[in-house]
Amino acid sequence: MPELPEVQTVVNSLKSHILNKSIFKIKIIDRSVIYNNYDNFHILINQKIINTFRIGKYIIIQLNNNYLAFHLRMTGYLYFSKKNITPKKHIRCYLQLNKNSFLIFEDIRRFGGFYILNDLSEIKNKIGVDPFDKRFSIDWLKIGLNNKKRQIKSLLLDQKFICGLGNIYIDEILWHSKILPLRKSNKIKYKEVKMLHLFIIKLLNDSIKHHGTTIINFKYDNMKTGNYKKKLKVYGRENKKCFRCNFLISKIKVAGRSTHICTNCQR
Repeated sequence: MPELPEVQTVVNSLKSHILNKSIFKIKIIDRSVIYNNYDNFHILINQKIINTFRIGKYIIIQLNNNYLAFHLRMTGYLYFSKKNITPKKHIRCYLQLNKNSFLIFEDIRRFGGFYILNDLSEIKNKIGVDPFDKRFSIDWLKIGLNNKKRQIKSLLLDQKFICGLGNIYIDEILWHSKILPLRKSNKIKYKEVKMLHLFIIKLLNDSIKHHGTTIINFKYDNMKTGNYKKKLKVYGRENKKCFRCNFLISKIKVAGRSTHICTNCQR
């Protein structure tokens, strides 16, 4: 599933193409792509795209009177194209912008889609603090970890706690912070919280600079892929030597997710 850096990469790629364009036509090929308000999608016609930005893992497209909130889920792909639409198996919907440009949503697994919203309160109420929000401080993180008393990886996966993190970056963040994913959040010391806070922000920023991580499905801007995979230190490196201590990387299950760790470095 695309995480914060991948979603931000899509937002960045769309901005130069779709801002100030109007929606000329909407084609819904698979009606399950609209999570709400299906019968009212015609209200989007002739509205102008004012802005596009990210809230957690949602791609927000701001119109004159409404918002579209896209969630890519596992295999969603949202991109701009100037080519005429040709029949393609996984296209679920598209917006024709002006006369000869299109915003296209594809999805192999059919989990992704979008909300049509009058305001963003519904989205904001679903998610926790964004790592780039000024509220996300070391002290805020320490208090949150103390109050939850959960396995640290499970807690970081919880979008109602911190939004935008997922399996890949949590494994990387915990490796850099030398924290075992199984540790209880309330047992993590203040100096470790400082490292955790540092690497959450640092690794997300680094990944955005490299246009995210493409393992299998993630694409942006008409079939481009992210290259942060080359920077990964622990994720996907089972039975390979740890970059820090040469101990072999292990793969275990935490919160039902495959989790990559160095049992020598991470305590």
